[in-house]
Amino acid sequence: MYFAFMDDSSRKRKDVPRDGLGALHAYGAVVFPQEALQPYREQLAQLRQELGVPAGTEFKWSPDGGPLHKKWDELHTARVRMLEAAAELGVRACVVICAPELMPEWYSESKLKSEMLEYLYERVTYTLGEEKGIVIADQPGGGRKDETRWLADALALDTDGTQYVKPANKQILLPIITTRSDHVDHLQLADLVASATTALIAGAPAADRYKDLIYKLLAKNSRDYAGGTGLKFIPSTHYNWRALMNLAYWVFGEDAYVLPDTASSMGTALPHGGWIFASNNGLGDPDAAATQP
Repeated sequence: MYFAFMDDSSRKRKDVPRDGLGALHAYGAVVFPQEALQPYREQLAQLRQELGVPAGTEFKWSPDGGPLHKKWDELHTARVRMLEAAAELGVRACVVICAPELMPEWYSESKLKSEMLEYLYERVTYTLGEEKGIVIADQPGGGRKDETRWLADALALDTDGTQYVKPANKQILLPIITTRSDHVDHLQLADLVASATTALIAGAPAADRYKDLIYKLLAKNSRDYAGGTGLKFIPSTHYNWRALMNLAYWVFGEDAYVLPDTASSMGTALPHGGWIFASNNGLGDPDAAATQP
């Protein structure tokens, strides 16, 4: 049995150094084997003791208040330890990341969230393979109306499936369950993975130190590529010049983009001249001084 914990992340346009992207939104999930759940909790309890923070301290990518607020050294230690512990315990991650300003047809935030949730659901299902799992999400933000809409979208995935994942498969055993991330250590890892991946795609220099740890966690296809499997870009259709897949090359060094259902083929070589970021990474000065993300 596996448990997938999911959370979202976003960066405003002003916080995205990579030219041509605009604001970014992401949904991320970390998939735990059942036997890894308690050991991960124990490691985070030990980490809190070592950092000298209260037992209930929530670990987030960028805490807004609390004992770790703007304590960059302690935050760096926590981030690294959380990612290393996850890798040691066999956790795998999936992140769907979208540049909505490159998708003008996605005219509403609710449609954006619905589509991204669907894509993440598919990636979690691919990651499970023949195994069974349960998905637990951080409680949706916004008002009650937004939460009701999000929960309806989540329920629809259980009853209707997606274009590529049919409900009859039943790899995911229940409708998506929601709870508060400050109560669940594993959801805090989902926040970290989604946020760090978003920062890497955005080109935030201070995220570079986590690149190898994030890449190690991202689910890979049978040819050992994360792009299309553990890392889904939107837009990503091959005929769309705005497709973001070249960022798998610039950020993680992947030399091809291979979808999960075509992993036996060579895929598309990266960087690909028909997509943006074909000849440069959009960052201008690669030696810019790092700042806190």
